[in-house]
Amino acid sequence: MARIALLSPREYVDLLHALPVPGYTGYPEGLVAVTSYMSANPQFGGGKGGNAKAGRLNGLLQSLTKGKPESYLTGQPGYGRVFSGQGLPMDIAIVMSLVNANRDVLAKDPTFKDYFKVGDFLQAMADDGVFGIDCIGFVGTYLVQSGLEPKYVGRRPLDFAGLFKPVKSLDQVRPNSVVMLTNGLHIQMIDAVRPANGGLMVDLCQSTKGGPQVNVGVSLTQPHSGGSYLPVDEFRKANANKTYQADWEADNRARQAAGGKARDYESFLREKMTAKGRHFGYLGGAIFQLGGNGAPGNIVSGSVYVGVVDGGISIRTP
Repeated sequence: MARIALLSPREYVDLLHALPVPGYTGYPEGLVAVTSYMSANPQFGGGKGGNAKAGRLNGLLQSLTKGKPESYLTGQPGYGRVFSGQGLPMDIAIVMSLVNANRDVLAKDPTFKDYFKVGDFLQAMADDGVFGIDCIGFVGTYLVQSGLEPKYVGRRPLDFAGLFKPVKSLDQVRPNSVVMLTNGLHIQMIDAVRPANGGLMVDLCQSTKGGPQVNVGVSLTQPHSGGSYLPVDEFRKANANKTYQADWEADNRARQAAGGKARDYESFLREKMTAKGRHFGYLGGAIFQLGGNGAPGNIVSGSVYVGVVDGGISIRTP
């Protein structure tokens, strides 16, 4: 991976908030803001039944372009990722352009007709989650858009630790690093770092509820009491092999007998295998505490690792 980026994480959020769509006149200069979170993960609204509108739009566009020159666009690798929350800005713009070009037909479809009652219909669709990006999509597409990687690579949040080595102390935290929840469920980026009250204040860039965003002034500390630790490799093996299925089934029976709701195996397993009061975890990285403060507030807080590229990442000046 390269170490000189063409743009900062904050500038990438700005780009996603003003995405130019050629030929679109619904908004001055043809700009559309990506304002929604979209994931293929069933835990976060994806999977069977999730992203239903995005899935229907995908099918309609492929049908409408079949046998036409535009079918070349729907056959590109990046096209499909747009509908799972991991599309590059260029690919999102291409899909939006196809919607614009086929708006007369799409306006008759019951699923989409209401969007076309307003002039800025692409923005209406983006605001309603027909377009969006998830946390790994945000970081992964940033790496490509900034020139740090030549092509998109699908990864889980903690897989990014292979590029961004988890640090062992606060004084090793740098701008343009990543923040990974120790439970492996979310990833963010740090745009700026400032000392504050024995810890750090960081500006985060991420995609979560509300889509791509910058959270200014979020606290990052290294508590003496440690934090939560999930042994990721063991967890993944136990999840795949259903190692604790009998325990899970017994737990659900007890929960339901007490008037509670059953929960899925993965949620049970995460709780069972999570240890408290740990100071170091995955790949020897320190376990930090990320706050829920900031402007706007950071809604994904808790125990985290911070990963930094060896030698750091610098931003190329114009």
